[in-house]
Amino acid sequence: MKLISLAPFLVGLAYGNPVVLKRADGLPTNCVYVNNIAFGALPSDGEPGQSPQYSMAQLNSALGAKICGYGWYSQVSSSNYDGSQLTAVMSDVVSSGAVFQPAVMPTIPLGEFTASTASQVASVLEKFTSQGVEVWLRFGHEMNYYLSVGTYSGTAAQFVNAWKLMAAAVAGNDKIKMWWSPNNVGNNVGSVAQYWPGAEYVDLVGVDCYPSGSISSSTFGSCYQSFYSTYSAAYNIPFAIGETGYCGSGADDWLSAIMNPPSGYPNYIAASWFEYSKECDFRIIESGNLAETQQILLHGATSSGGGGSGTGSGYPADTCTWGCEGWSCSSSSPCQSAYTCSGGVCGSCSWGCGGWDCSASQPCNADYTCVSGVCHHSGPAT
Repeated sequence: MKLISLAPFLVGLAYGNPVVLKRADGLPTNCVYVNNIAFGALPSDGEPGQSPQYSMAQLNSALGAKICGYGWYSQVSSSNYDGSQLTAVMSDVVSSGAVFQPAVMPTIPLGEFTASTASQVASVLEKFTSQGVEVWLRFGHEMNYYLSVGTYSGTAAQFVNAWKLMAAAVAGNDKIKMWWSPNNVGNNVGSVAQYWPGAEYVDLVGVDCYPSGSISSSTFGSCYQSFYSTYSAAYNIPFAIGETGYCGSGADDWLSAIMNPPSGYPNYIAASWFEYSKECDFRIIESGNLAETQQILLHGATSSGGGGSGTGSGYPADTCTWGCEGWSCSSSSPCQSAYTCSGGVCGSCSWGCGGWDCSASQPCNADYTCVSGVCHHSGPAT
């Protein structure tokens, strides 16, 4: 468990429970937040018969803002794990600046998942963290479902043992957090107790829920309330939704529900959307739902139910229509203040940006001027 100070990141940001956040630090601040909840996505991996593969750069460009979390899948199918499914997207992960949220699935018999196997997984993840990427590891996600259908094989005790081996393998890397994420349990929260490894082995908790039927004011609670109370509130552990989605015309209603939760979830810090067309079309960005998605994600908050680490400075308050990331720029066609014109293209500011603290020893970059200890845009980009 990594209890790392968040003090450098909390200046000027709204946040919920500062104690619980120490167990899940590393969320970027220049990305999409609604009600202090960071928005993430799982881009389609392009398997045959489903939506094409999307990069996070592609989703960010379509949305007009940066997505905070990057979900991806990988299977441990033998005792030798090379992590090629993860490293294949490493460049996109690193350039996105998002928290990497790999769902690493132990599809070998759980009794054969050894300390050596766990060490191999940890070594692959270190390739990301060595480049500054924060990793939230959803190890053995949806274990209650996948053990019941044979995707995972073994017992609950073997799962817990594998989890503890994995936790031990990453314990020395402060940029890797262990994220315990069963499948939807509704009010039957006791059904996953046998898979609980203990709070000392867990940095985040979440539960995957894909509601069907009409979305109402009670749907969020039906999915998450019992689980949240039992595993997040009881242990003061951050709660993050590893994946969710909605099939059909109510997707925007469900997106609004998870980003505008009812009160009483102060440990809720992040949610990631399943951006796939797979058996059903869950997409909200690479789809006809984009305008509704932008309205929900980029046009302000309507509740105070979440408890994330920031309000999301650095993304457009409205749909991006000029000077956006990747757009051409010049002295007569400047970038928005969140971006810097470099080589004729608007790019994300990475140091000395607008609103950042500054001093004689910590200057602003060339497009900003230090005024009263804060970087201000100094004029049109050139």
